[in-house]
Amino acid sequence: MTLNPVEASYLREMYRKGENSLEISTGDLAKIFDVRPASVVDVVHRLARKKLVEKQGWGKIALSKKGLSVAARIIHNHRVLETYFSRGLGLEVEDSCTEAAKIDYLIGDKVIRRLCEKLSFPEQCIHGFEVSHEICRRRL
Repeated sequence: MTLNPVEASYLREMYRKGENSLEISTGDLAKIFDVRPASVVDVVHRLARKKLVEKQGWGKIALSKKGLSVAARIIHNHRVLETYFSRGLGLEVEDSCTEAAKIDYLIGDKVIRRLCEKLSFPEQCIHGFEVSHEICRRRL
């Protein structure tokens, strides 16, 4: 499945909200990304056509089962990449996160697996969030 950077960002944010047991609405996403609600609706419609999100009533949205799987992969990749960029390359935390977001939805499973191995399967990313390697181990 092909995602563009904006779609990947929306999935990433929706997953993060879900980690904190928070519901998310199109209004929430508009505030997070500092865009107009109409722009959010456009992206949500694209994600819905890809069967990655489901509408949950007026303005409320949630990741579908497929969307949760795709978003979990993106988050895993992001956390591994930012950890590598920070620990392995010595980048600042903010720069590591920014650079990881540019490729976390594109990078291949073999590369991520090797990074996990190189980092000894870190339990937390540089922000202190859990890195679940169940996804990485299932891929190969």
